[in-house]
Amino acid sequence: MRWQINGIEFCEQKQTLYRHGETVRLEPMMSELLAYFCHHHNQVISKETLLNDVWQGRYVSDNTVSKLITKTRKALQDDARNPSFIVTVPKRGYRLIADTTKIEDEEPYIVSSPKRSKLAFTTKHYLYLAITVLISLLVSAVFLYKPESKVITSAKAVTTDKGSESFPSFAPDGIRLSYMNYDGSTLRLFVKNIYSGEQVEVTHGDNVGVGPGSWNNAGDKLVYLAATQERCEYFIRRFDGLTMSEPKLIHTCNPGSFGVIKFTHDDNVLVFAESPGKGEPYSLYSIDLDSGKITWLPQPDIHLGGNSQFDVHPSENKLLISSPNEKQWEGFYQLDLNTQKLELLFQLNSYICCGIWSHDGEHVVMMGEHPARDIVQFDIDGSNKTLLFSSPLLLHRPERHSNGRDYVFTAFKHNLNITEYNLDNRESTSILNGSSDEKLAVFSPSGKQIAYISPASGSEELWLVDHETKRKTKITEFADDRHYVDLAWSPDEKKIAGLTLNAVHIINIANGETSVLDLPQKEYRNLSFKTPETVALSTKLGNQWQVVELDFIDNTKHLLDPKWKAVRYSQSEDDWLWFDQEGQMFMGLEKKPIVISEQKISPSFGRQFNVKKHGKHIAFYNWHSEQVEVFDVEMNKAVATLPTRVGHFSINKNLVLLGKRSSSGNDSDLYQTYSQAIEAKQASLF
Repeated sequence: MRWQINGIEFCEQKQTLYRHGETVRLEPMMSELLAYFCHHHNQVISKETLLNDVWQGRYVSDNTVSKLITKTRKALQDDARNPSFIVTVPKRGYRLIADTTKIEDEEPYIVSSPKRSKLAFTTKHYLYLAITVLISLLVSAVFLYKPESKVITSAKAVTTDKGSESFPSFAPDGIRLSYMNYDGSTLRLFVKNIYSGEQVEVTHGDNVGVGPGSWNNAGDKLVYLAATQERCEYFIRRFDGLTMSEPKLIHTCNPGSFGVIKFTHDDNVLVFAESPGKGEPYSLYSIDLDSGKITWLPQPDIHLGGNSQFDVHPSENKLLISSPNEKQWEGFYQLDLNTQKLELLFQLNSYICCGIWSHDGEHVVMMGEHPARDIVQFDIDGSNKTLLFSSPLLLHRPERHSNGRDYVFTAFKHNLNITEYNLDNRESTSILNGSSDEKLAVFSPSGKQIAYISPASGSEELWLVDHETKRKTKITEFADDRHYVDLAWSPDEKKIAGLTLNAVHIINIANGETSVLDLPQKEYRNLSFKTPETVALSTKLGNQWQVVELDFIDNTKHLLDPKWKAVRYSQSEDDWLWFDQEGQMFMGLEKKPIVISEQKISPSFGRQFNVKKHGKHIAFYNWHSEQVEVFDVEMNKAVATLPTRVGHFSINKNLVLLGKRSSSGNDSDLYQTYSQAIEAKQASLF
């Protein structure tokens, strides 16, 4: 977000001030402090509020606040004795008095009438003539154009296997493609000649998942992962065409750490991501094959899944690292492998992922915001967002094609549907099966309505479906890019709380009006209502998750005993669930200990509460076996195992709502962009 403050332009993402042609880079905490003042313009803000909302509970002294205020004033060239920006209000705090206006960023493309597509500015490599749609056996994409050019960029399928293809890597010859395939049971790695269709599989025995793979600059070596639940190893094979050598083991990683490995521009130095085990955050390392030395690389602080997303610069010895910060803003960092210097390029406050270098190495390319149907490009400082490609399909992280101009990506054909399972008669019923994703379905306390999120109207919106009549109603009109990760009903069924990337929204069902809770931007989990006016959630304080209750009427916060890691409230106190820091589970107002499985159950699956109780039934999602397991508490036995690869579910009496993918194999293919004019010339060469 950008602000105009007394003639100075302040950019939160870049952490910079721009004044009279001069750019001043701010320290991260100075930027957060100034952003907080902008969001609370002309309000008197106490030191205690700043400590809570800006420092987010970290222990610092009042003097630390004063020093940062002084440094921020200096950056603004403000005089504390005669201030034009930040004034000190004796015994009360500080106030931003400067004229402050939010700058509305212009979109890099124009949305035309509903019957037309989007017009987009182009990169300096391509000029586009027109947007049109080409549908055939091999092409399903939207064409981008500008009137000045006859060159049309489109896409064509380079794999059409059954199941899901991902992690494409073209060899330098532009002919051989390394990619992964998941058919619903096994992860497999193939190398394919995209012109002849001939392919070979890189195998390591039965029940061993293989891939992803990555080529060296010469295209005669492929490095890849081979793993099971108990095994994790990185190998290199030499290739001559499609003929490969025996594998050479180069590193044994931690079991459950299924990371990515890539060559740098030196074949003896590779970079890889590794975690302590499955579900743990990743860190980045390099390995020198001559010495066998493994080195931890300078990298961003670890949040969420850590630092697993990286890309090697096409010509220089640099990495591009994609990593979220504490506020859940996605940051894009440059690491110089020669000097070991880490530099933040820019940040985006959006649900976006996995940047790669452009072909010229001077831009950052990534998939667009959720739902990701675009490939977009930014300048190295985060400015000048440009639409490179748009598709009717969902896209996953692009990779550079070795031809020096195109990109390769996964395009998904599946969508998410909602199924209801009856525990009494063991029958399944389709509840929601539209052509777009229906997700996060959750029963109202009475079971009469189901709330869910759908992007059917172009952006994620809250919908309700009547359980008896199946009539659907759209509640909200957001028309923005917010992305929901969890929903919770209020006990009186008048409101729904929605958890987004770094905020909690309270939605009034009667009129669709939304308010955002006064919370710092950061990661939250395990959302639930305790009363119609109070929500509970887990937040990380120090090194552990703790439970905070927030009354959003009088805006008071209450921190529960630190022993509790997560609490799930329900309409009935008998259905309350508690988890302590040791992972033990309790139920009810009296916190009765309960054990329903031999394995240790995590209270969270991602951001959502993983265990739910209603009456005599209690259920949790077992991500090892990809199924929801339901138990009868009164009889102390399992009553159902419901397969699903979607972790979110809801339970009400004898009914369970499950998210289901329309294809068990995920049904996705790899596509590459191409220029029709250039492609026609190439075709004559083969």
